[in-house]
Amino acid sequence: MDKKLLRDQYYSQIGLLRIIINSWELIPGSPSDEFDTLANKLLGHLHRGADIKKIQNILASDLATIYGLYIQEADTEAYAHQIMLWWLEQ
Repeated sequence: MDKKLLRDQYYSQIGLLRIIINSWELIPGSPSDEFDTLANKLLGHLHRGADIKKIQNILASDLATIYGLYIQEADTEAYAHQIMLWWLEQ
């Protein structure tokens, strides 16, 4: 597959994943690119065949350790389901 096409597809997927993550309003008032590192990490794992449990573990770990959220503040199971539904519809 063409490198430009792959790059364009990846950026499109990052943009869609950004919209999903921002819809959760994890940190109200945060910049729209606040969770881009997480989006890139998740997308990389999705491209490598991660399952829902892996996605949920990444969300739980990163939201707590990087973003300082308490586990109770984020419904990582629901978020992982939302991401996997989006991914499978691609």
